[in-house]
Amino acid sequence: MHDFTVVVGVKQVPDADEVGLDPDTGRLDRASAPAVMNPPDRCALEAALSLKDAHAARVIAVTMGPPMATPVLREAVAMGCDDGVLITDRAFAGSDTWPTSLTLARVAEHLDADVVLCGEETTDSSTGQVPPGIAAHNGWAQLTYVEALDLRPEEGRVVAHRDVEGGYEVVAADLPVVVAVAFGSFEPRPAGLHRKLFAETEFDPRELSAADLGIEEEVGLAVSPTSVGGMETVQPVDRQGEVVDEVDDLLGPIREAVA
Repeated sequence: MHDFTVVVGVKQVPDADEVGLDPDTGRLDRASAPAVMNPPDRCALEAALSLKDAHAARVIAVTMGPPMATPVLREAVAMGCDDGVLITDRAFAGSDTWPTSLTLARVAEHLDADVVLCGEETTDSSTGQVPPGIAAHNGWAQLTYVEALDLRPEEGRVVAHRDVEGGYEVVAADLPVVVAVAFGSFEPRPAGLHRKLFAETEFDPRELSAADLGIEEEVGLAVSPTSVGGMETVQPVDRQGEVVDEVDDLLGPIREAVA
C-alpha cells in the first residue's frame, strides 16, 4: 500500500551539446538535435526514487508535450517510476511558463500529489519559473535549489537542505509541497535490464488533455504573457594574446592595455 504520492516532472528537450539557433527566428532549432530528457530533471527523478526507497511512496512521472515525448516517460519508468502520465493536447501549443505551470498544478491535484519534484530549470529555456509557478497556482509550499530531502510522514512535512550563497540552509515545509531540485545533486541511478524491458514492451502512459483538466481556455499561446521584444546576434570578437616568460614581464603589457 502506498501512503504517499510523489509526482516528478520530466521534459523532453533538444540535446544542449548539439542544438543550434534558427538564424531567421532566433529560436532553438529543435530539429537539429536529438531529443533527450532534461538533465536537471534526472536529479529530480533520482530524488523522487530515493523517497520511494525510504518510504511507501508511489512515484508518477509526468511530461507535457506531443506523443513523441513518450520516450522520457519510458526512461523514467525504466529507472523505477511506478507510472507515467503524458499531458498532451493541441490546446497547449505555444504555452509559456504561466499556463505550463498551471497545467502541471492541475495534474498534481488530479493525481493527489503529496510531493511534486522538478529539476531547477530546463536547458531549453532556463527560466526556473515552473516549479514556483506550480506552488503558486495551488497555494502550496515550495522549496527551491534543494540538495538533500528528508520526508517525515509522521509530521506531515519535509525537511530540505537548500543551496545558498556561501553554504546551505535547512528548511521545513508542510505537505503538499513543490520541490525544485538543484542540478548536480542526487546522482541518477542506472536503469535495470528488467525495468528497461518492461518500459519498452509493456508500459503505455496515461494521457490527460486540457479538457480532462478543465483548463481549455487557460492554456496556449493566447494566454501566454511572455513576448520577445527583440534579439540581436552577437558577433565574435577577435582576441589577441601575448605570451611572456616571467610574471614580472606582465606589467608592461597590462599598462598598455589599460592606458
